[in-house]
Amino acid sequence: MKLYGYLLKREIFQIIYVQDVFSQYEDFLAAVTKVFDPKVLFLTVIPVVAGLSTTLYSKLLLSVLLTEYANTIVKWILAEDRPFWWLNETKEFSSLNRPKIYQNELTCEPSPGNPSGHLMTSTTYLFVIFSVLEEYFEKYGRFARVSLRIVYYNTLFFISISRMYFGCHFLHQCIFGILLGIVMSKVCLSHRLEKYIAKQSGQRRVGFVVLICLIMLSLYWAQKLLGIDPQWAVKMAFKWCEDPFYLKPTTTLVFSAIRLTGSLLALAVVGPIQKAKPLNIKLSIPMVMAMMAFEWIALDFTPRNYGVVLYFLYSFLLYFIFTYAYLRWVPALATGQDIRASRSDRTKSKSN
Repeated sequence: MKLYGYLLKREIFQIIYVQDVFSQYEDFLAAVTKVFDPKVLFLTVIPVVAGLSTTLYSKLLLSVLLTEYANTIVKWILAEDRPFWWLNETKEFSSLNRPKIYQNELTCEPSPGNPSGHLMTSTTYLFVIFSVLEEYFEKYGRFARVSLRIVYYNTLFFISISRMYFGCHFLHQCIFGILLGIVMSKVCLSHRLEKYIAKQSGQRRVGFVVLICLIMLSLYWAQKLLGIDPQWAVKMAFKWCEDPFYLKPTTTLVFSAIRLTGSLLALAVVGPIQKAKPLNIKLSIPMVMAMMAFEWIALDFTPRNYGVVLYFLYSFLLYFIFTYAYLRWVPALATGQDIRASRSDRTKSKSN
């Protein structure tokens, strides 16, 4: 533990160094951390993909959902501090030599710090996107492939810098998030996994979602039985955040689990889409943009003053309905193709 404390102490000075060097680029780093927020990706960038390609959206959705679930589970298990509260709680510093790190509204996230959700989710998301781009630009040779990879790794670098700059993560938490993101990318992009899930019946896929929920619940209650408060990170954030109004319930692990379960259930009902007709972009893009606008409006009307149960139930249904709509209604209306019908046709052809 002494070695671990010493390493975190060194990483605090790394954060201070980053804040000093990149202070003039704060607006840029704030934009980076906002754009690659998993929730923002889920509500903006990923739905746009649904208007371009149903199969790519399905693949991206599966990869991001499983990665975020893995991130939530690992965070609960490791239960690591974030820099902005560890610095004030640790005995590695005394009251005489305790440094102060800069924080603002982007700093105060009420969830455990390791691994970084921004880095883990973005690694997977960008891996899927850049894999598709590499295939498309393959005809331009090695230069295009190398250029895309440089952009990929530079993007991850700036996300890491932004998370350290705002005191959200230690360096090792960023690196661990990238490594786990790469592992999840390899697993989720495996054709065997996608084919296996697609072959299962809707009931069995829903059963898998229920199993994941049971794992999450068992982790939650296991911590309670061990005398650990599952919401300890929320209390630490409230205690050491300069302004409690910076805290948002949408960044807690419990809300993340609710959001992910709603979307994953929709994917389980429809099933991964491996083949689909090309979308009529003139129809699909305006349709997706309109749906995104309705989703943001619906989020603004989330009932926040009527109890936790209603708040979570509303959020769950919202993410289920809109994910289902992107998977089923967009291809149905933009191509005239019913995904369910096409899947049953393929099943019949296989049996014949």
